[in-house]
Amino acid sequence: MNLANIRLMDYFQVMTLINGYLAKEPQLLPKLKPQSDAFSAALSALELSFHQAQKSGYTDKIAAADDNRDNIFIGLNGMVQSMTRFPDKAIADAATAILLLIQKHGEGIIRLPQREETAVIASILSELKSAGMAPAVQLIGLTPWVDKLYDANTDFSNLYSNRTEKEAEFINGLTRAERQATQLAFEQLVRAIEAYAFIDGEAAYKSLADKINTEIGKAQQAGKSRSTLNQNSENIKNTGLK
Repeated sequence: MNLANIRLMDYFQVMTLINGYLAKEPQLLPKLKPQSDAFSAALSALELSFHQAQKSGYTDKIAAADDNRDNIFIGLNGMVQSMTRFPDKAIADAATAILLLIQKHGEGIIRLPQREETAVIASILSELKSAGMAPAVQLIGLTPWVDKLYDANTDFSNLYSNRTEKEAEFINGLTRAERQATQLAFEQLVRAIEAYAFIDGEAAYKSLADKINTEIGKAQQAGKSRSTLNQNSENIKNTGLK
């Protein structure tokens, strides 16, 4: 159950979920109480240090940049939707084609995790600037919106990258000991579950074990997906499109 490469936020969320699952298995708690209590205490200490680290101030500029990007994307999307009803068929058709392009990337784009939103918007912009879509963008007068969104997305990406390096160093310094303690307590909890499952039979522990394995698997997969998205974003940025 290697979680060393999982981001702190994701790690904290997974551990919090697992702690919640423990509370919903009262019949197991008498035997698991020492390990469960130690895990809960370590997780509480991690939460406290994590919240203290978040007060560092590194998040202020990135939040403002994200809000600005979201507002531009909402405005762009709204304009495209309104132009699909334009009385000139050529303009309406062009707007419809652009709207379909945006919608194929899914709903709730601005509600995605910030880095994933960056990659999705970069992909949309790349397609809007392609030879096939550029005429439609120009026809409905969307070029200024596209340029503004590109600038906002680039500004966010730069701020995020700079912040990530500084903030990661700062937060990891404040939370390293607590995360290590939480991981140790978690591993001891898992070993206790495995031991009692061997002694008492797996049936009583299967539900809890399955939930833990599922959350760990999701976290590991999210880490792999995030790495892929980050690489795609870097590839798009390096094309020099604007």
